[in-house]
Amino acid sequence: MTKVYGTGAYDFKRHRVAEYPVELPSQQDDKPVESKPGSTLPSSITLSEIQRDRLTKIASENWLKTEKPFDAELVKEIYRTELTVKEGRKTVPLHRVMILEVSQYLENYLWPNFDAETASFEHVMSMILMVNEK
Repeated sequence: MTKVYGTGAYDFKRHRVAEYPVELPSQQDDKPVESKPGSTLPSSITLSEIQRDRLTKIASENWLKTEKPFDAELVKEIYRTELTVKEGRKTVPLHRVMILEVSQYLENYLWPNFDAETASFEHVMSMILMVNEK
């Protein structure tokens, strides 16, 4: 019988993350869901959308599988391109935040490299958005 985690007294304290193999389809579409013309935004994202998204590729190159040094410019770029409110929108693009949440952006990149003395505005705001998504 399969072990079900979270049923014992101490199972909730263990950090468990679902890992999915990234399979790149033959036709790649790097545009985020929001930028596709005429698309209606669903309330959730699919595994295939997560796998082929450019943020997933950035995550695997920088904080998921490799131990690259922290790049403050990458945080600023992600904040400017993915997390800011664009013209015609009233809120932050939640699909982009959800993809960053799945890739553990906060836990593996933002929080371990946070220094209150030197953190940029983009770093702090990115952390706030990711905590709000949780």
